[in-house]
Amino acid sequence: MQENIVFVRVDDRLIHGQVVTAWLKVYTNVRHIMCIDDFSSKDPFMQKMFQLLIPKEKTVEIKSVEGAVEALKAGLDKPTMIIAKTPATIKTLIDAGIDIDKFNIGGMGMSGKRKKFYQNISADEEEKEIMRELIDKGVKIEIQIVPTQPCYDCEEILKKVK
Repeated sequence: MQENIVFVRVDDRLIHGQVVTAWLKVYTNVRHIMCIDDFSSKDPFMQKMFQLLIPKEKTVEIKSVEGAVEALKAGLDKPTMIIAKTPATIKTLIDAGIDIDKFNIGGMGMSGKRKKFYQNISADEEEKEIMRELIDKGVKIEIQIVPTQPCYDCEEILKKVK
């Protein structure tokens, strides 16, 4: 894992109270949260809302995918949690040379072509293919909504679904 990347998560809600707070209790050394989403990176209201949802001692920034690649290549000066909406974003980072060897899927709701994948996680065929490709490259993908719930290996789940 690239220096100062502490935790990488896919959650289509990005930052939302309970879940981020729960993960910040596990990863107590996180000082910064980088949300990666092209749409939210252009929305000042969302940026303000995200800042209000995290503890005061933490910082948050919302980057476009391209902006995140640039920032991550330049290096992080604080222990950072990365949150992206989709596995495709994580794949883009990895394809750009960002060293991510593991990530967590915690929130992918039903929308568009997505169908139930595992418990309350949904994925479309393209997302499942991206997950398979990343696993084939040696990336560990875990499904865990909150730290107090069991953690499931995405590779095993993908073997059971078509």
